[in-house]
Amino acid sequence: MPDQPRSFRIEAVVLRHANWGEADRMVTLYTREQGKLRAIAKGARKIRSRKAGHLEPFTHITLQLAKSRDIPIVTQVETIDSYLPLREDLLRTGYASYVMELLDRFTYEEEGGHLSLFRLLTETLARLCGTAETWVVVQL
Repeated sequence: MPDQPRSFRIEAVVLRHANWGEADRMVTLYTREQGKLRAIAKGARKIRSRKAGHLEPFTHITLQLAKSRDIPIVTQVETIDSYLPLREDLLRTGYASYVMELLDRFTYEEEGGHLSLFRLLTETLARLCGTAETWVVVQL
């Protein structure tokens, strides 16, 4: 049986995060390679953490993850796009939250990556940032 690497690099969008333990944060990600995935960012809630700003919802990031027994651990994070207009306008934030909630509810963990769904997510977030008519982007 070939040895699998203990760490791997993935591209993802942060769907949500929750406090975990005293200084850690559990993040739910939608990755290009593996679909929906949960990971733990050790020390992300500390004041001097370098990871904290990168692990906010609606952020497109690349991560270095280390395998552990249960849940992968975030070792490095880089932001690709932070979609700042989503944080400045309450209406855009609401629509982005709606898109994230739909994706979170209708996908399963470890289902495998869906490149088209990941691309649709990143393009939808970019369109929500760019257009004045935000309702058009998420219209049913």
